[in-house]
Amino acid sequence: MAKYDIDVIARILLALLEGPAKRTSLYYRSRLSYPRFLQYLSFLEERGLVAERDGVVMLTERGMKAATELDRIFDEYLDF
Repeated sequence: MAKYDIDVIARILLALLEGPAKRTSLYYRSRLSYPRFLQYLSFLEERGLVAERDGVVMLTERGMKAATELDRIFDEYLDF
């Protein structure tokens, strides 16, 4: 099993909390190599957190809940 960095997962989910994004835009925001970005995208899709259609990535209902909770935790505990 590959290791995944929670910081990168949070970065992707929180970026999508702002709205759907083209894959390329999300890739640049992830600050990963493209092959590694695709692994993260696949990881999030397999867990039902994101979906992709026509090159646009969006949060699923489950992903929206996760991203909203991450945002709340960061605001509450880290003063972001």
